[in-house]
Amino acid sequence: MSEGFEIFLGIWFGVPIALLVLYAIFTSFYVVEEGFAMIVERFGQFSRLCPAGLHFLVPFVDAPRPLLWRSTEVTLHSVRIGHVSQTLKISQSSVNKVDLRENIMDFPSQPIITRDNVQIDVHPALFYRIVDARRAVYETYDLDHAVSKLVQTALRSIIGDMGLDDTLASREEIERGLEARIKGICWDWGLDIVSVELLEITPTTNIQNAMHMQLEAERVRRSAIVSAEGTRQRQKTTSEGKAQAMIAKAKGHAGAQVAIARAHAQAREIGAQAEADALREVSSALARFGEDATRYMVGLKYISAFRSMALRASKRTLFLPYEGDIMGGMADVMA
Repeated sequence: MSEGFEIFLGIWFGVPIALLVLYAIFTSFYVVEEGFAMIVERFGQFSRLCPAGLHFLVPFVDAPRPLLWRSTEVTLHSVRIGHVSQTLKISQSSVNKVDLRENIMDFPSQPIITRDNVQIDVHPALFYRIVDARRAVYETYDLDHAVSKLVQTALRSIIGDMGLDDTLASREEIERGLEARIKGICWDWGLDIVSVELLEITPTTNIQNAMHMQLEAERVRRSAIVSAEGTRQRQKTTSEGKAQAMIAKAKGHAGAQVAIARAHAQAREIGAQAEADALREVSSALARFGEDATRYMVGLKYISAFRSMALRASKRTLFLPYEGDIMGGMADVMA
């Protein structure tokens, strides 16, 4: 009876203990996937870093050190045109394996006031990779929350020294400045910052309306400038055309006057040449009679002048001087 009771007690207590030991042994095997790492502690102290593969942890002695991670879910609600509200749902969890792959931290929009007292909403995102799992676990209590606050503080410091126009036009400069400020601190936490991106920079509705009005006014101003420039060019072209026409007309008139003057000069030259030839003929003819050709020409001019005066004074009485010597000489010549 006693032996059977002992067997019963052995089975009653031994089987659960054996099952518990087997469960502890089987649950002490951990498979670490590629791209992950696991921190193992022994009696609360750091023991080793387990890379990808199969690992055995001594039951009741070794335990994985969890990494506290905070995840944020953003839900957008469209209230009215130009304004979007967001609801944040933050959940906190612990993971036994540290993800070493490149990942992204998408932070909610941060309200920031610029140097000229304009409030804007900035939506940052951070691309990172955990390069030291031990530092990521032990250096900070909440790594995701610490990086989020670090990015928020650095953004407010950078954009607070810039105006609205500079902020909207210098996105790459802000990203470089933000990366330079947080890269060293995050490296001490075991994170390598790959890049920093600003997904959105959104001013308030009133600022957007003012910017639209400014843009419209600028377009109206440019249109007026282009119209005035076109009018000026048209007037300039018309004036230049009129001036060219007047210059061409003047040149044509001057050419005509020159041609007429040359024609008159040539006519006078031809007449003078003909008269000179006639005088030479008359002079040679008078020379055979011993007369002077000069007196002959003077007499002709004298008579022609009398004739012209008589024709002009047909209704008047005109007394003319009489030069007997000249007329007598002319009579002798004519005879």
